[in-house]
Amino acid sequence: MVKHLLRTCLLLVCVALTAPVLAQTASKTYTYLIFHKLAPGKTIQDALPVEKEWKTVNQAAVDEGKLIGWHMMVKQFSSNPNTSEYDYVTCIVSPNMGIGGASPAAMAKIYGDSVQVRMADLNRRDRLTAPVVKIEVWENTDALFGPDFGPGKTNTVIVDFLKLRDPLADLSGTLAAVKQARTTQIGDKKLGAWSFSTLMVPNGTEKGYGFAMTRPVSNLNALAEPADPKLAAAQKQFIRTFEVVRQEVFRFEQYTVRPVAK
Repeated sequence: MVKHLLRTCLLLVCVALTAPVLAQTASKTYTYLIFHKLAPGKTIQDALPVEKEWKTVNQAAVDEGKLIGWHMMVKQFSSNPNTSEYDYVTCIVSPNMGIGGASPAAMAKIYGDSVQVRMADLNRRDRLTAPVVKIEVWENTDALFGPDFGPGKTNTVIVDFLKLRDPLADLSGTLAAVKQARTTQIGDKKLGAWSFSTLMVPNGTEKGYGFAMTRPVSNLNALAEPADPKLAAAQKQFIRTFEVVRQEVFRFEQYTVRPVAK
């Protein structure tokens, strides 16, 4: 399977930027979150060469429009008491729920006439270094981006995994209020971007969460209680509607670059 952003990227959604604060206007996109646990004795430094090679493979698919992007994020903090569940995440963002790989011609440019052999070796090294322990597929439903957003400028990503407190809650009303508040924060450069996604697979009540919200930031001051009364009101509405089941903080480590539109 093709593994696990581009100049403008986000954990769960990617689009091109053309406005000071841009709302996602394209059709729905999908993100594969692929969780990796380092093998005994291995470190992130051991995983970087493997993921760098996957970046090259996925960049070819991005260049051909088969994928929107790929990125690697290393876990910094987590509310999960099982701190050893996984060590980093790779993400594939696709225009479809399935994943499209690069063409044989593009792969030949990378590996010459040894594509099958080299890919088999890459998969082998991947399993030995940081095997996959969990995969989730998310539908990206809404997003906002600042004009200068990019993983090199906002390299910290806060991810809240959420569940509704009440299944009959006004989800659309809460999201509208939160989106307006995030628009203000992006305009004030408190956030680099914002997105909201819905878990598609595997999705069951035992999972504990069914939604995710991401906030790329330059520092963790974005977590402070907002002083603006309007922002505070939106935050209170969010808390009344959603329970944060898990919060994790990641660092962008590697990412593909989307071709510039001609």
